[in-house]
Amino acid sequence: MAMNESYLIGVISEVPEIIELLEILKDMELPGHYLAGGSVTQAIWNRKLGNLPLHKVKDFDVIYFDEEQEITELQIEAEIEAKKSFEIPVDVKNQANVHEWYGKKFGNDIEPLKKSEDGIRMWLPCFAVGVRLEGREIKVFAPYGLEDQSNMLIRPNKLTMSKENYDAMNRSFKQRWPHLEIKEW
Repeated sequence: MAMNESYLIGVISEVPEIIELLEILKDMELPGHYLAGGSVTQAIWNRKLGNLPLHKVKDFDVIYFDEEQEITELQIEAEIEAKKSFEIPVDVKNQANVHEWYGKKFGNDIEPLKKSEDGIRMWLPCFAVGVRLEGREIKVFAPYGLEDQSNMLIRPNKLTMSKENYDAMNRSFKQRWPHLEIKEW
């Protein structure tokens, strides 16, 4: 099944928590911010499977890019938590810092990123989707397209992760999402 940006925007527009968070992020003016990753993809999967929109969503991944770092990720999380009305936690990551911890967590050292979109490009293709409000419109950044997300397909992104890490993540995904098709490394 092919999916286009307007379908994705339509689905996430019907999730009050996502719209509320996008509005909070826009008002905060975080540089290069996106709501990205799991919650965006899972909203599509949940629609496809007939589940509630945020079924099995553990958190909302918020990314931004700020080399100045006058405010910490934890301070931003606290500010968002104070403004939002929903229970699902927010996980905020400054993409300007990713190179400092990525190798320890995922097994591959990386060069410093230059913008938020570079971080999204490192994710598994089905999760490499970011959204944000620009004016009153939802803008989508999906460097690998939306096919994998639409088809519940996980395939590796060999640019940035090890086979071991990919296999470990997939064990967790398969437990939560038995309908997934997972491509071998």
